[in-house]
Amino acid sequence: MNDQANILSDELNAYDRVSEGTRWPAMLTHVDGERQERYHQILAVDGAIFGTLADVSIFTQDVSRTIAKAGFPNDGRILLSQRIFQTGYVRLGEELSVEAEVGPDSDGPRGRYLTCNIGFRRTNRAVALRMVTRYLLPFAKVPDLPRTTTTPLDPAQGMEVVGCLELTPENVTKFAQEAGNLIHSDPEYAHARGFRAPIAQGLMQLTAMHSAVVKQAMPWEMDLQTRF
Repeated sequence: MNDQANILSDELNAYDRVSEGTRWPAMLTHVDGERQERYHQILAVDGAIFGTLADVSIFTQDVSRTIAKAGFPNDGRILLSQRIFQTGYVRLGEELSVEAEVGPDSDGPRGRYLTCNIGFRRTNRAVALRMVTRYLLPFAKVPDLPRTTTTPLDPAQGMEVVGCLELTPENVTKFAQEAGNLIHSDPEYAHARGFRAPIAQGLMQLTAMHSAVVKQAMPWEMDLQTRF
């Protein structure tokens, strides 16, 4: 069990049973035209740029689905970073096996870090995608932290605008519906955890940015990392 000072928020204490090396039960998944179009419509992405290929960023939703299938809660968990290693095209409708293992964890100032290493295997057992997903499991009581007086650097410095993303409450809720997490849809739940309103799923930004990349050229291989 956690030390009393580091008790996790609400039902997230279920993760006390998780340690490095824990394997989530494998599951099968695919991205067909209907699933892909649902996500692209929310983001106003022209799905024609993908042709008969799957948007591999959509497979990131299956990480939360795998964890939920193992009996652990998604509600209240916060995505910190997502990395995708792509080693080849994935066709629309192609079935992949999702195999995930828990990496090393540690406590930070606001909660515990949970890392998941995931492989997406084809029917011939070749790995089409690898992912590293890192979450924050917030503490029930956040300690008082010193306020910083430094001005952070603008993360957009040196970048150029390649698209816009409309973050309406309706779009935010719809995009997160498949994986499920009340911090993306329930105003009272989000406010009780320190947010002014439900927050957009980080994967919403990831899929939008990945689509901007594909619009320029469809990558055969890719190493895409995002931090939120």
